[in-house]
Amino acid sequence: MPGTVLMTRRRWITLLLVAALAFAAGCGGEKAAGPATPASGTPPAASPSAAATPGTPIPPSGIGADVPANLFQNGGFESGYAPWVPLTPQEGSVPPKVTSARAHSGKEAALLMLSATPEDTGSNVYGFVQELSPPAEFPEVISGYYRVEGWVRGAPKQYLEFVVAAVGAKNIPGGHVNPQTRYVLAGVSEPPLDIPYVKYVFLSRQDPPTDQWVYFEVPIRKDFEEQWGAVPEGYEKLEVFFEARYDDKPAGAEASANVFYDDLYIGPAQGDPNRP
Repeated sequence: MPGTVLMTRRRWITLLLVAALAFAAGCGGEKAAGPATPASGTPPAASPSAAATPGTPIPPSGIGADVPANLFQNGGFESGYAPWVPLTPQEGSVPPKVTSARAHSGKEAALLMLSATPEDTGSNVYGFVQELSPPAEFPEVISGYYRVEGWVRGAPKQYLEFVVAAVGAKNIPGGHVNPQTRYVLAGVSEPPLDIPYVKYVFLSRQDPPTDQWVYFEVPIRKDFEEQWGAVPEGYEKLEVFFEARYDDKPAGAEASANVFYDDLYIGPAQGDPNRP
C-alpha cells in the first residue's frame, strides 16, 4: 500500500509539472504573436525604404511620375525621349538629348545645345515635339520649367519658344487649317517671323535668366480664342514643340546656349501639379 500511494503521488506531481510547463508555453506564444503597440502619441519608426535619400531631388510637381490629368506622356523625361520626337538641327549641330546633368525634379531633363560659328547664317532650330490625339476638350493650360546656361547671343533673333499647333482645325477664321500660337519664353522683343498661320504671345522680351529654373504657365485655350477668334475644333491632332533657335543670323559672331526643359504639363488647370 505505501508503494502504491508513493507512485500515485509521483504521478500527480508529474502531471502538475506538465500542466505548468504547457501553461507557460502558451503565455509565451501570445506575447510573441505580434509587435508591441506604440504608446499613445508615439509614431512607429519609418521603414528605411520610405525615407528620402539625401541629395535626391524630391519632385515638387510629380511630373516624373504618372499624372492622370497630363496629356503629355513622359513629361519629365524619366523614360528617355519617347514619345517625344527630337527635331534634327542642321548638319554639324548637336542633336537634342536627355541628360541627368540637370533636372528640375526626378533624375532627367531634356537638353538642347544651341551653337553657331561665325560662319553660320540663316536659321537653326533645336527642339522636340509630341503629337497628341484630339482630346475631348481643347486643353486649358501648358506649364513647365526651363533653364539656360552659357547664353551667348550671336544673332538678334536668338530665343526660346514653345509652339501649339492645331493641325486640321475646321473652325478658325481665315480658313487656317494649321493655326499655331507660339509662346516666346525669352530672347526677342518682336515677332521673329511673319507667317500667316502663326500668332505670338510673349512671356518675356528679355534675354533669359541663367543658371536657374524658370517656371512658366499659359492658358492656351483662352489664348487661342483671343488670338484666333475661336477655340480650335475638329482638328486631327495637336503638335506641341519646345525649342531653342535663331533666325536670320548674320555672319560674324558665335552663338551658344544650353537649354534644359523639364516637368512639362498640358491639361486642365485644376489638375496641374506644377502650380505653386
